[in-house]
Amino acid sequence: MRVLVVDDEPLIAASIEWELRDAGHEVLGPAYRVEDALALAAAAGAQIDLALVDINLAGHDEGVGLARALSRRFGVPSVFVTGQVAQARSNRDAALGVVQKPFPHDGLLKVLPVAKELAGGGRPRKIPSWFEVFGDPTRPQRGAAAALRATV
Repeated sequence: MRVLVVDDEPLIAASIEWELRDAGHEVLGPAYRVEDALALAAAAGAQIDLALVDINLAGHDEGVGLARALSRRFGVPSVFVTGQVAQARSNRDAALGVVQKPFPHDGLLKVLPVAKELAGGGRPRKIPSWFEVFGDPTRPQRGAAAALRATV
């Protein structure tokens, strides 16, 4: 998968990047600011499968707006990777779901195929306990990216 990583904590961002690259995924970023993430998305065109977005960027809750912009402008679905679960839940229209920090060592590797299936309108059979999916994954969906674009 081609994944955009957005987190303003350099150690966390680097850890996510290394874990994904070691597993064979292509990583864009990490981006530490909204502007950097949007520039990477623009340069990649529609060639991003998923964005992993922290909500709190540079001390502000800019990740929610970023997730909406990625969906609206580029058709890129997001998963929030954050400690701000309440903020993620109150903005469930902006992402497929949330992974709360801290998460298991290989946690994101198990989330990626589930997120990909959700984004394609599928119904994953097994969802990791640390991945809270927004919406009902047992009901057919018309494609999460399309649903996100329709709500923003």
